[in-house]
Amino acid sequence: METLAPRRWLTARREDPLVPRPRDIDTVCCSHDRLVRLLEESCPERRIDLAGLVALPRALPHAQRWHDWLAAGHHGGLEYLTRNPAERIDPTLRNPWARSVLVFAQRYTDGWPRDCREPVAGGAEPRDDPAGTVPWTDRVSRYARGQDYHDVLLAGVKGVVDHLRSGLPGLVAHASTDTGPYLERETAWYAGLGFLGKNTCLIHEKLGSGLFLGVALTNLEVEGIADVGPAVTPLYGTVDRRLHPPLLAPTSLCGSCTRCLDACPTGALLEEGGLDANRCISTWSIEWRGRTPVADRSARAGLLFGCDICQAVCPWNQRAARHLAGSDVESPPEEYSVLDEHEDLRLSNLLDLSDDEFRIRFRRTPLWRCHPEGLRRNAGTVAENLACSDLGRVDVDSPDGGDP
Repeated sequence: METLAPRRWLTARREDPLVPRPRDIDTVCCSHDRLVRLLEESCPERRIDLAGLVALPRALPHAQRWHDWLAAGHHGGLEYLTRNPAERIDPTLRNPWARSVLVFAQRYTDGWPRDCREPVAGGAEPRDDPAGTVPWTDRVSRYARGQDYHDVLLAGVKGVVDHLRSGLPGLVAHASTDTGPYLERETAWYAGLGFLGKNTCLIHEKLGSGLFLGVALTNLEVEGIADVGPAVTPLYGTVDRRLHPPLLAPTSLCGSCTRCLDACPTGALLEEGGLDANRCISTWSIEWRGRTPVADRSARAGLLFGCDICQAVCPWNQRAARHLAGSDVESPPEEYSVLDEHEDLRLSNLLDLSDDEFRIRFRRTPLWRCHPEGLRRNAGTVAENLACSDLGRVDVDSPDGGDP
């Protein structure tokens, strides 16, 4: 028998936004093999590369590290990360009916080749007319060059969840990308989708770290999956992982490699593990509303939006680029490729881009996150850096620098 007797759990309070209305929710039970088959039937069509499940409640081995990271102020002024930290670690505190978290990964790029020349990946700037020679989109992190992953990935996750509902009547699932109160990377690691690298990314040994993550909080209880520690492999994968013993340390598969720490131009990656968002170019160019600190603007070089350096230098990503280039694995969704409407822009056009044109061009793309004034600010910083004869020098006395 693949369907077990249901349990009943009382939902959270009426004011809980994650629960549509107060009612009793039956726990839906199924076997491990049944869930695997349903995922194998639905994930390829929805372009989901990896899927796994974590039983709830469970103890995250990195919970204290998360608390310490917040206490040290490494979240870079992103105050939403400080709200309800206990509920991020244990979703059942807010939703006691939840029995598991499904976690999904979707590729947006096939690794980074070793000879990647994109400025956003640390590639050298051409000496003759760098602003005109290099497409401005090569100065944008790969994840942000196409359509908004919140739309593309979420549609895929919801498609898989709909298929699961058809095979598991009574299934309740609340899907989200990075908009819910979850620690997606730690959950994905726990579910066997990859390991946590020194660059803080989730890394799959054959797909690399160019992955978007989505989750679905569910009332699903799977026979044979309990809180017995991190999984070795996901329930579904486009390609198999390299087999290894369960990892209790987040950087075990990085070994002695420190390429990402050595390459980070601002020292944002911490030797003890983790990221200081106060020092991260992605934080400066995406999340902060002020300008990059004056003394640090030269470190931005030609990076317009985000930074891929710590991923581009990673040997796992370079291996992934070689592996996927010669494989029959389907390419990432076309929606993540550079949009046609971006092709006719140059860096100089972004300096005086109007608010209205920004809204027309960049709505429903990741670039929307930095607002029109943020994109103009970023373009100004890049133009300032490229105008210098030495990209390592800028005018540190510029009066408009300052705080986030």
